[in-house]
Amino acid sequence: MAISTINSNGLTSPLTTALPVASGGTGLTTVPHTITVYTSGSGTYTTPTNCKAILIELIGAGGGGGGTQSNYNVGGATGTAGGNTTFGSLTGGGGPGGTVSAVPPAGGTASGGDVNITGGIGGSSVSQSNGALGCPGGVGFFGGGVGPAGDGQPSPSPAANSGSGGSSSGTSGAAVGGGGGSSGGYVRKLINSPAATYSYAVGAGGAAGNAAPFNTSSNGAAGIIIVTEFYV
Repeated sequence: MAISTINSNGLTSPLTTALPVASGGTGLTTVPHTITVYTSGSGTYTTPTNCKAILIELIGAGGGGGGTQSNYNVGGATGTAGGNTTFGSLTGGGGPGGTVSAVPPAGGTASGGDVNITGGIGGSSVSQSNGALGCPGGVGFFGGGVGPAGDGQPSPSPAANSGSGGSSSGTSGAAVGGGGGSSGGYVRKLINSPAATYSYAVGAGGAAGNAAPFNTSSNGAAGIIIVTEFYV
């Protein structure tokens, strides 16, 4: 592979400095690695022997979809928030649940990483005089979100461990469709010379709000932690 530099005239010239290659090596980067994945629960992560760096990716759980109701601001119709996903000092906040309100909730927060991305916002509640679609849940960093339910139908569920929010059910008559739950926040962090152990917890998906007597909305998806371990 040719490596070039840009000189003072704006022209490229070859870089003549030799690059070191390990004895018997090919010059290719072939750093061995392993992967640890947590999809539920909490506990203690132990850094493997001879591991020199770890790359953590995590996402908080999605909020539950709001329940479709006959009027705005009905008690019990708001979906519950998804749980926070944590690894040491890293936190992917759970997404708030969908509301029976025209104002959608914010996405889940994210903190502590080299990259911190707030979760996607679920659709806002809408008053409908005839049958109509529900509202979609917020889509998380890993995708896996779902669109709204069809006319008079229960809502589909987001992909497992995607951290996406639940959607709300469709209506077959006059009603106020519940809002979609928001997704959890995403965090990415590279840690060189990692500690011996880290505490972790995977957020559980939020429950859908009460939609009686209409069809049910869907729960939010649980979060996930992915740890890639690098050696020498």
